[in-house]
Amino acid sequence: MPAPPVGLDITATALHAVMLKKRGKTYALVRHASMPLPRGLVVDGEVVDVDGLSGAIRRFWEQANIRDKHVAIGVANQRSIVRVVSLSRIKNQKELRNTIGFEVLDHLPVPIENIVYDFHTVGSFRDDIGVERQRHVVVMTYRESMERFRDAVIGAGLKLRRTDLSAFALMRSSLRSIQALEGVEAPDHDGVVAICDIGELATNLVIARNSVCEMNRQLAFGTSNFTQLLSEHFGWSAEDAARVRDEAGVLPLGGIEAPGDPYTDSRQVMQYVADQFAADLRTSFDYYLHAQDGQERVSRVVLCGVGATLRGIDQRLAAELGIPVSMLDLSPYLDSGSLDTLGADQSLYGTAFGLALEEAA
Repeated sequence: MPAPPVGLDITATALHAVMLKKRGKTYALVRHASMPLPRGLVVDGEVVDVDGLSGAIRRFWEQANIRDKHVAIGVANQRSIVRVVSLSRIKNQKELRNTIGFEVLDHLPVPIENIVYDFHTVGSFRDDIGVERQRHVVVMTYRESMERFRDAVIGAGLKLRRTDLSAFALMRSSLRSIQALEGVEAPDHDGVVAICDIGELATNLVIARNSVCEMNRQLAFGTSNFTQLLSEHFGWSAEDAARVRDEAGVLPLGGIEAPGDPYTDSRQVMQYVADQFAADLRTSFDYYLHAQDGQERVSRVVLCGVGATLRGIDQRLAAELGIPVSMLDLSPYLDSGSLDTLGADQSLYGTAFGLALEEAA
C-alpha cells in the first residue's frame, strides 16, 4: 500500500503541509510545516502565476525537508460550488451521472467540457407521494481552475494524488471534535454546524448537517480586516498594526479590561471588526436557513485558520451569534506526542490535516 500523501493547503498568503501515519485508533504526526507565500501567486483561490507557485512549493519542500512527492491539495474559490441535489432514484450510474450533468449546467452556464464535477450519494427517502428519491452532494468547478493547480504542483516536481474540495477536508478534521462537543458517538448526528477557516484575506465557510456539506462559500473577511482598520484608525504602519492586533486580541487576558491597559482603545477597534464578521456569518446562516425552508438553524461554529489564533475571537462571536463557538481540536485524532508537537498551532492546519487524513485511514 502506498504511503498516504502529504496534505498541502495552498492559500493566498501561505502554504501548510501535514503528513500523517495511522497508529492504532489514532494518528501520528510525521511532519508539519508552514511557509509564507508571496502575494499575487494565488488570488481569490485561483492560481494566477503557475510558474511562481511551482517555485514557491519547490522551495517549501526543500526548506521543510519533505521527501514524499505525493500530495493531496484542496481547492476553495468562488468558482467551486457545492449543491445538494434531490432526484428520483436512478439505478444506472451512467444515466445518473448524465442527469446530474444537466443539474451542473444550471449552476455553471458554460459548456460541459469546461467543467469538472463529481457527486456522492448521501441518502435516500420517499417523498410525499411515495416515490423513492436520493440526495446527492454535487461538487462542480471550472476545469481551467483545477488544471492550474495541477500544473503548479507538477511543475514543483511533485505528484498530484488527489484534488479535493477544501470544505470536505475541513469537515474531516473537525468531525470527531464536533461529536465530542455534542456528546454524540454515532458517525452521523443531527445538528447544523458551521466551520470557519479564517485566513489572512478570506474565510472559507462550510455549513454541514448530519456530516454532509450543504453549503460552502468564501467570505471576504480575514485577519487583514483587523490590520487595515487599526492602521486607518491610528495611522500606524501595516507592520505595527499587525503586531498590536496579535498582542491586543479581541478580548483581554481574563476577559476583563484592566485600568491603564495600553491596548484598550485598539481592542475596541478589534471588537468592532469581529462584530462585523459576526454580521457576515449571520447573513450566511440566514441564507442557509431560508434555503432549507426554515427547518434547521446553525447550532454551533468551529473556528480554525490564522484568525482563530486571535485571543477572544471565539467568545466575542459566541456572544454576537448566540450559539457556542469553539476552536478546532485535533486531540480526538492525534496521539499525545503529536499534540505536544503541534502545540497551539492546531488551528493553522485544519485543511491540510483533513487532506492528509483522507488516505491515512
